Amino acid sequence: MHALTQNTTSARRLPGLKNIGVAVVAAALAATALYAGLREMRKAAPPAVVAAPMEMGHAERPALSADEERYAHALWKVHDQVRTAAVRMSFAGLSYKMGDIKKAELGPRVEPITQAFKTALAEATKLAPPASLEQLHAEYVEAIRDYEQASMEMRASKGEGDDHLIAAQNRSERAATTLLKVGDTLWPGEHKPN
Repeated sequence: MHALTQNTTSARRLPGLKNIGVAVVAAALAATALYAGLREMRKAAPPAVVAAPMEMGHAERPALSADEERYAHALWKVHDQVRTAAVRMSFAGLSYKMGDIKKAELGPRVEPITQAFKTALAEATKLAPPASLEQLHAEYVEAIRDYEQASMEMRASKGEGDDHLIAAQNRSERAATTLLKVGDTLWPGEHKPN
């Protein structure tokens, strides 16, 4: 009878943890979808809405200079690598949280992603931004470091609990916010520069 009670208690806890994991993943996906939808709506604003701020004295964003354009083009190659690695890292975390892979498999799956961030960081630090974009460049480099650290946190997650995964998620969110800011400045709408 005692063994039956223990098995029942264990059975009740396991689905609860999995349900919490699924709820966290679903909330993260819903937030991402909401943000993407809002961003798409902002891009699709009718011309009358865009023209109104100009009539009220707001200046249109100036075009990039030739030096800024060259930098944007060079950084795009790095940005493409960073975005791809970030998506792969998110899917590795989702695979674990959904129970598709075990925690022991997470580290080996994320290891090449960590290397991709290291490579992107090395390439980004070689770039020489024009003075007008130095601050933006510094923020972008810091975002790549955040992604790299997030991937290392995920790889360190081996024991009980998800503290490393939570820390990785926080760093990833901060990095993603910076990537969006840089993208809105250099590549509005995330279109590859000419």
